[in-house]
Amino acid sequence: MQRLLLLILLVPTIVLLPSAAAQAQDAPRYFPETGFSIAGPIREYWERNGGLEVFGYPISPQQTETVEGNWSGPVQWFERDRLEDHSNEGLGVLAGRLGARELETWNWPWREFPQVNGAPAGCRYFPETGHSLCEPFLSYWERNGGLERFGYPLTEPFSENFGDWRGTVQYFERRRMEHHPELRGTRYEVLLGLLGKELREGYSPCWVPIQTKLRRTYLQIPFRDELGCFDLGASAYSMNRPAATQTFQNGLMFWMMVRSHGVVHAFTFDPPRHYRYGESWNEGDPNPDATAPAGLYVPQRGFGQVWSANADLRQALGFATAPEQPRRATMHQFANGVLIWVQDTDMVYVAGPDADDIYIVPRAK
Repeated sequence: MQRLLLLILLVPTIVLLPSAAAQAQDAPRYFPETGFSIAGPIREYWERNGGLEVFGYPISPQQTETVEGNWSGPVQWFERDRLEDHSNEGLGVLAGRLGARELETWNWPWREFPQVNGAPAGCRYFPETGHSLCEPFLSYWERNGGLERFGYPLTEPFSENFGDWRGTVQYFERRRMEHHPELRGTRYEVLLGLLGKELREGYSPCWVPIQTKLRRTYLQIPFRDELGCFDLGASAYSMNRPAATQTFQNGLMFWMMVRSHGVVHAFTFDPPRHYRYGESWNEGDPNPDATAPAGLYVPQRGFGQVWSANADLRQALGFATAPEQPRRATMHQFANGVLIWVQDTDMVYVAGPDADDIYIVPRAK
C-alpha cells in the first residue's frame, strides 16, 4: 500500500516535467560567430528545417518587428532568411517573403519582370505569377519544401553579380536560388542567397539583362564586362514600351520615354559612334527649318529638335532616309552603357563606355 501511494504521488511530477528536447529548444543556443542566440519556437524551426546550411547564422536578436506594415510579432534575422513567430495566430514559425521584398527594395516590383506563357518540357509553369521553373532549381524546389518553403517563382532565371561571383539566379517569394555549376555533383550546386544579410545591410547586387531572349546576345557583346551594373531605376521603366526609330544616311535615331523624360540615342555607322540626348519636344513646338534633298527627309518632332540643335550629330547622321516609325522596344541602362532591343525589327543596339564602343546585331536566337 505504501509503494502504491508513492507511485501515485510521483505521477503529477512525471507529467509536468518537460522533455530534454523541449528544454534544449527553449534554452538559448549561442553562436560566437555572430554573437547572437536562438531560442524557443524559432530555434526549433531553425534546427528542424535545415539549420546552418539553409538559414545561416543569426544576425540579429529575437525582437518584435512590424513586417510589411500589417503584422507585428517576434522576428529574428538570419544570413539567408527572416523567421517570424506567428504562434499567437496558430501558424507557428514562418519564413519571411524576402525574395519579393528584395526586388521591391531595388525599385523593381516582381510584376514588372517579363513573364512567359508556358514552360518547356521537363519544367513546371505557374500561372499565378506567369513564370516557369526548370532544372536545376526545379528539383531543389521540390525536394526542399516547395511552395510552403519558397513560394511561387517571381522571375525567370537570369544572370546576376555578387562580388566576384557571376551566375544564374531565380527569385521566389521567400528565397533566391543560385546555380553554382562549379559545384556540380555536390549538394551545393544550388545554394540559397544571403537575402537576410543583404536586406539588413542594404546590399545591392550588380545586375545584367534578365530577358531570356536577350541572354545570348548579351553574352556576345565584346565589351560586356565594361558595361557595369544594371541600372534598376532607369531600366525598370523601359521594358516593352512605346518607342520610335528613324533611319538616316549614316545611322539611326531611337527615342523612348524613361520615367517622365524623353531620351534619344543616336548611332552612326561610319565611323561607329554613339550619342545620347535628353528630349523635351512638346506638341506645337516648331520643326527644323531645313530642306532635304530629293528622296530624303528632315526629321520632325523630338528627333528634329535634337538633330537641329546639335551640329556635330547633324553632320554625322545626314538626312533621314524614311519617316519616323513607331516601335515597341526594351532598353537596359547600365552604369557605363545601354542596350536597346527594338522588338519590331528584332535588332539590338549596344553602346559601351567609350563613344566608339558600338555593337549592332540582329538578336541572337
